[in-house]
Amino acid sequence: MASTLQTIHTNVGYLVVLVVLVAAVVAYRAAAQPPVSRLSSLTMVLLDLHVTVGIALYVAAGWWDGGALVAYVHPLLGVAALGVGHAGLARARRSGSSRAAAQGLLGTLGLVVAAVFVASV
Repeated sequence: MASTLQTIHTNVGYLVVLVVLVAAVVAYRAAAQPPVSRLSSLTMVLLDLHVTVGIALYVAAGWWDGGALVAYVHPLLGVAALGVGHAGLARARRSGSSRAAAQGLLGTLGLVVAAVFVASV
């Protein structure tokens, strides 16, 4: 089961990078649209699911015994990306600015790319 979760988590990680990038670009270009588009919301749902699978894999496979990058840095970057994304979308809803959503998504993108990089080293 752990190897199946590992495969899913790895492959969906690359998809998450692409989807967050597209959602950030769409949010920056959507000045007249609602502050948080359906794409932005679905992007966060995908990231929620991805982090949940990552946590399940962390527990099921005992990754805390791995190297420091995989055991500590990768999960922290994933959870931080989730927090930044949700905070950015919440700020966009409060302020009514799609730019705030885009900024949150760009912060999320940076953290997700860093998490993928750390897991690949």
